[in-house]
Amino acid sequence: MLLGGLCVWTVMTMDGDASVISEPTSEMQDITSGFTKQVIGELPWPITKIKANYVRDGHVTHRTDQMSITLKGDVRSPNGQVLYNMWDIVTDDKGWEFGGKFLIYNVNKLLWHPQRTDVFKISQSRRFKAGKKVWIGNKSSTNSSHESYKTTLTYMKTKQYYQVASQIKLVPHITTFDSGAHSMQGTGTQVGDLITAKFGRQVQTARVTHDGHWRIDWGKELQGSGKVTVTETNDYDDVPGQTTAIVNNGVPRTKSKIKLNLFLTGGRNFSTTKDQAVLIKGMVVGTDPSDLQRDVKLNNQDLTIHFAHADGTPIMSYRANGTEDEPHKAGFFHLKLPAEKLQRGINEIKIWVTSPNGQQSNIDTLKVTVAGGLSFEHIVSQIRFTSQQIPTKETLIPAMNQWQVAVKDARSGGSAWYVYATATELATENHRLNGDLVYVNSAGKRQIMTNQMTLVGACTHSKGKSVVTDVAKQWQERRGIFLDVQPGMYAGDYHGKINWSLQDTPQA
Repeated sequence: MLLGGLCVWTVMTMDGDASVISEPTSEMQDITSGFTKQVIGELPWPITKIKANYVRDGHVTHRTDQMSITLKGDVRSPNGQVLYNMWDIVTDDKGWEFGGKFLIYNVNKLLWHPQRTDVFKISQSRRFKAGKKVWIGNKSSTNSSHESYKTTLTYMKTKQYYQVASQIKLVPHITTFDSGAHSMQGTGTQVGDLITAKFGRQVQTARVTHDGHWRIDWGKELQGSGKVTVTETNDYDDVPGQTTAIVNNGVPRTKSKIKLNLFLTGGRNFSTTKDQAVLIKGMVVGTDPSDLQRDVKLNNQDLTIHFAHADGTPIMSYRANGTEDEPHKAGFFHLKLPAEKLQRGINEIKIWVTSPNGQQSNIDTLKVTVAGGLSFEHIVSQIRFTSQQIPTKETLIPAMNQWQVAVKDARSGGSAWYVYATATELATENHRLNGDLVYVNSAGKRQIMTNQMTLVGACTHSKGKSVVTDVAKQWQERRGIFLDVQPGMYAGDYHGKINWSLQDTPQA
């Protein structure tokens, strides 16, 4: 189109490689594993292999017109009467036959030993229905008739194996719409599918190529305004797919041109505990930068809401799910962000929205403070042990002041925790103490704490609400942390440190 003497054209593009399904071929393929065994009838046969042509993902399709069945084993009369005529058959749920093969005339025995592979055609007037069950079975007669498809009351029909004929939903996409070059391009679902593009009375067709792409050449510049409808169909009875693009005064606009705008409607700052999810509410508004008056309608299935840590590490992704009162309300979401995915303290969370057409919204920021959980409430800052004369034998010395090791647990009931302590060596400026800090457990056993992780307390939280427990209150006169000194030490003031560890699982 001409504007002010300048030639202007519009090109809409969306990056990304096409993912395409190969078209089924006439080659016979083994699809035995794609069938489920379910015997309905009196005379199951020893079927060992099932093959078919025009197969997709191990299943027959609407185009399948040839099959083969391999038998190897024994067929025994179910009613004591001799077997006569035998057929392989393929039927639907109601027993109507798609095709079959007459195998043998007048067996005239109670036992038949087939070892054979038979190929047969599928009726072109009654093709498999995509998305419906196909049964493999047999038909036998108790008279001398050998008409392969004649059904009388004397026939016994047995269905043995079934599978659902393949059916997929076709999903075409428009990736490039170039009005200047009078063409449009896109991707299809399966190689060979028919792409039909309609704009008013103009109709153009193309096929999906081996790389999953298609191209429509209009032959001339589109005129006026309206909707271009692109439909994908094929010969496999698959569900047709459709997509559209708008032409405004000859200028195309596709979904890939839409701008997504994210708005948080439930706030940006949240406080929670480790076992309580955070409800995030928001809305997404689509706008067309070239036509701000355009009413852009969004589909929640096309909107993915992403959450990530400040460093970009992903947390979760969800589909838009409407509001709490209107789950299907387009462009809205109310999502529960699990707090167990976050760290205790302040978390800076990035949130944004994407669509299958390559758009990404603005990035917003949430601040989520995770409180509670499991933590030390208070630990005594300093402990002194009573002064002693240099001992002549090993001596346990108690602390002068009260131990305090308080644990706060705000988790759900049934949660356990464990407190471990590790001591450094005690020393003066010139000498190391000839002894150690030790923990004496309830059985009276001493455990040296110097450079060793030592369990000094444990508890299982049962009340389901915030509880503070002082581990040291469980210690009695002969239980707890003591100074264990040996003879031969030097006089002086000895100092050291205890490192405390709180864990929700026991140390190995």
